[in-house]
Amino acid sequence: MVEVGFYSLCLGLCFAFYGMVMGLYSLHNPNIGVVSSARNALIAVFICVLLTSFVMWNSIFFHDFSVKYVYEHSSIDMPPLYLFTSFWSALEGSHLLWTLIMSLVVTLSLVTVKRNNFSLYPALCVAYGCSLSFMLLLTITFSAPLTRLFPVGTFGQGMNALLQNPYMAIHPPMLFTGYCLLIVPFAYSFAALVRGGFTTDWLMTVRKWALLAWAVLTIAIFLGGKWAYVELGWAGYWAWDPVENSSFMPWLALTAGLHTLLVTDKTGRLPRMMLFLFMFSYALTFQGTFITRSGVISSVHSFAESDIGPTYLLWVCFLVSISIAMVFTRGNRIQGAAKSNEWRVSKESALLFTNFFLLFLLALVFIGTLLPLIVEATRGIKISIQQPFFNAFAPWIGLSLVSLLGVGNLMRWKNGKIEDPITCLLFPLLWSVAITLALAKEKNFDLKSSIIFLLVIWTCGILIMDLIYKLKALRWNGKILLKYNRPYVGALIIHIGFLFAIAGFAGNYRGISAEANLNLNESTYFNGYTIVNKGLNYNRNYNAQYVIANIESIDTKNGENNLINPMRSKFTNNEQWFNEIGIQSNFWHDLYIVLASFDVNNQSVSLKMSFNPTVKFVWTSLVIMVLGAIISLTHRKQKRSIEVDAFGNIQGNQETLEDILQEAIERSPINAQFAAKVVSSFIILLAITITLFGISGVAHANQVQPTQLNPLMEDVAKELRCPTCQGVSILESGTLQSIAMRTEIEKQLLEGKTKPEIIKYFKDSYGTWILREPDAHSALGLFIWAVPIVGFILGPLFIIFALRNSRKRQEKENMELFEEIHLFIQKKKAEVKS
Repeated sequence: MVEVGFYSLCLGLCFAFYGMVMGLYSLHNPNIGVVSSARNALIAVFICVLLTSFVMWNSIFFHDFSVKYVYEHSSIDMPPLYLFTSFWSALEGSHLLWTLIMSLVVTLSLVTVKRNNFSLYPALCVAYGCSLSFMLLLTITFSAPLTRLFPVGTFGQGMNALLQNPYMAIHPPMLFTGYCLLIVPFAYSFAALVRGGFTTDWLMTVRKWALLAWAVLTIAIFLGGKWAYVELGWAGYWAWDPVENSSFMPWLALTAGLHTLLVTDKTGRLPRMMLFLFMFSYALTFQGTFITRSGVISSVHSFAESDIGPTYLLWVCFLVSISIAMVFTRGNRIQGAAKSNEWRVSKESALLFTNFFLLFLLALVFIGTLLPLIVEATRGIKISIQQPFFNAFAPWIGLSLVSLLGVGNLMRWKNGKIEDPITCLLFPLLWSVAITLALAKEKNFDLKSSIIFLLVIWTCGILIMDLIYKLKALRWNGKILLKYNRPYVGALIIHIGFLFAIAGFAGNYRGISAEANLNLNESTYFNGYTIVNKGLNYNRNYNAQYVIANIESIDTKNGENNLINPMRSKFTNNEQWFNEIGIQSNFWHDLYIVLASFDVNNQSVSLKMSFNPTVKFVWTSLVIMVLGAIISLTHRKQKRSIEVDAFGNIQGNQETLEDILQEAIERSPINAQFAAKVVSSFIILLAITITLFGISGVAHANQVQPTQLNPLMEDVAKELRCPTCQGVSILESGTLQSIAMRTEIEKQLLEGKTKPEIIKYFKDSYGTWILREPDAHSALGLFIWAVPIVGFILGPLFIIFALRNSRKRQEKENMELFEEIHLFIQKKKAEVKS
């Protein structure tokens, strides 16, 4: 049975290679029969990989320990759910899952090619066949999942204990699905460069697949953050870990690509930039896998190491090289539909600045993730670039994006006109100032929190005002908006979700707030709650045993009682104790409790407690953004989205607004106008409700100050990295070495030493690597800090200069054309007179 799975993969590789070769042949010698055979061969790849996957699952569920992967990553006593997910718990299985999903996406893409895109089939077969050949070749060689084991194992070694979590059961398939969906925009971009152009159907197809990939990747990233939040015990969900960054980089490139596609669709500008971003985002998915699977970094997310790393690196270099070469050699054939090279202050120029900040963040994350590896490989020096470095720039990038989002949405395409700018800008500002002042007074917001909250609410108000004026231009006919401009409604909801994600990220969402040692029935007070130790329970379930703390939380304001059960778990294949976090969650905050240690004899416990008020913002923003993406994806009209100018005409179409409205009325029941206004009211109410849904989370957010930890110790500890883990400080880490380092800091503080003296002590002991950010006192560290700062300042200035220069160049071209026409007329007049 196992051999059937292996030979099925070999057959799939033959089909994939055949599809690629026949695609190449058809590029030069188009033939319907050859193209059809290449297409069918690539579809057959899915059948072959699916058969192998069934063989793999059969071996896992029937405990066939003659298969090495099954023996090393499953066991007899594992729960059925995690037996199923052990399929992708390590390198070989996850690579097979990736190949399976990719072959499925390729199949769906090939059978849904629109008639107007049939000429793309040869190039699509080349792109798909090449990628599938690479994946299948690795699955047969470096990453073979069905390798035999001799002698046959017994019982099984079991899965990585950290992966036995419901969120981690869903996160990898979602992440790989997002990665695989990116192959479609990549292949279509490759095909457009080969053909030398694209059509409206091409834009619609790429937009659909790219937006679907964006939504799935967003869900996957948030699920990974949720797993870290409930499993690792440091009260946070994003630490700028290299593996976290590896999934974030394709998301950033894809987001920039979607914005560029919008500019290309509406104005005909930036077609080459759009194609490159879609191809580059696909290449970045493999770069992330190189980081995750090669073993070049140490991370809690990096669960597999093998010799596959160099192969992935070569593949990434190949994809990037192909992308750059195709854009530079074939890009000149992609002629945009723009009638002028002049850039004015307009919606497309706002999107251009938006792309700059997205790509600046991408470059920052790319450099911050890979530079330590490059420096260590070339100079033998270890440096750390962790959260403090990224957090120094991320807030400024976020605020820039928020500002552009509000004003840019009000602008029109190809001109910077804002309809009724005083009302659209001033009214939301007054509204947001009033809300911010009221909440700042009641909840004691500091200046930073007040500014962020003000900007977020102001921008939400601007988006709602833009919606109101768009409906007003459509005579309050909401049905027309939903029929022809559903992508606009979806984008509005996505942007509102993004704004509240920014507010959540900017909040105080991580770190240890307090620690307490409680004997049985002892209590402590923590930020409005009385925490009582009610003893320990014990449980065993399949391959894990649990020590469960019964912690009673009493809300001192309303007397409400809740039982929180933080746990420690130990698995049969690992002697280490793992965290199972206890969280009391309501709509406004999380009470987050970690069982740090326990004594079974006297039922005493040591607790780490955090109060996370803004974390709900983050999870709420995911729901809002995915809802917006679903609404956008349901748009199936061939007609372009409606853009109404100041005169009530449909931009890009000869029909007037009255024609569109009259057509809608004629095809609707008698009460069509009333129904349309009801729909308009519902759309506006939905936008306001979504906004208030997010605001309510902030309105109840209090700033939490640690009650038991030494603030001076915290200030020092948060700047030093954990020596044995990645992405967290010694303040957040619970490892023995981090605890010892915190004790040493306390000792030196009692001796009267200052923060710089303590930092110097650890630098001398461990090297500059122990710092969580580049050392600005060294030449290398100063360079790492200086480059992003200079880029962040000069980048927008360069864009402004380029836009102004384009206007001057266009004026010069117009003058030259006018003079040429004038000379031609004079010449003709002279010929007539003669």
